[in-house]
Amino acid sequence: MLVHLAQLSDMHVVAEGTDEVLYVDNNGRAAAAVAAIVDESPAMDAVLATGDLTQWGSDAEYDQLAEVIAPLDVPILPIPGNHDTRAGLRRCFPEHPWPSGDGHLSWVVEVEGVRIIGLDTTIPGEPGALFDPGREEWLRTALSNPHAGPTLLAMHHPPFATGIDWMDAAGFVGLDRFVSVVADVHVDRIICGHMHRPMSSMVAGVPAEVGISTAVHVALDLAPDGPLQVIRDPAGYRIWRIDGNAIVAHTRYVDTGETPFTPAWSEIS
Repeated sequence: MLVHLAQLSDMHVVAEGTDEVLYVDNNGRAAAAVAAIVDESPAMDAVLATGDLTQWGSDAEYDQLAEVIAPLDVPILPIPGNHDTRAGLRRCFPEHPWPSGDGHLSWVVEVEGVRIIGLDTTIPGEPGALFDPGREEWLRTALSNPHAGPTLLAMHHPPFATGIDWMDAAGFVGLDRFVSVVADVHVDRIICGHMHRPMSSMVAGVPAEVGISTAVHVALDLAPDGPLQVIRDPAGYRIWRIDGNAIVAHTRYVDTGETPFTPAWSEIS
């Protein structure tokens, strides 16, 4: 079993002609990442989209998002972010196996033997995360079903403090509850978005990683009470290579103007 997944995150697609100050071309950078994913070889088996797919969750933004991702001809697995709306995601991705009812949009999908659990940690209208008893029951049930291959748990908010205080301030209600679940069950990797820059940690012994954003990035400042700052770092996406139980994540930067070349020292024995 060899599976390749692309991870897009925090695209913050906006309506055409917006006058909002964005500091980068959100739609253009997202489209460049999509084009690069289409050109990947080997081809991706699916695209995991870890939230904040639109800027404010308007119908016009979801219409624009549909245009941006239209070139992708593999399954797209969307997870709500705090900038998304549940109704908008349902409308934009009508073929996705969303749950019935009006609650959180958590789901389970299997891709070529890889089980992917999409956990909705959002609180409608709020920036922070929530893992309440209802979501705990849902996640424990999902993880209790037998599965022979690897299990990826994907969510928008990272379940750890990052040290970027102004981003961490939104909070994660029920974090201890979440950690206890992960400690009790088998999860191979936790995959997140939200932070607009790549980072890694461990949660109850499970590697947890945040994907790179295609929109403007959060500046890295680990000083206590550091200021709210962003930076125009290169856009990109992650590639997850899953070979049996071996899971490797790569970061692909796009639209940098650089192409691969063979260095002179390659001929030195």
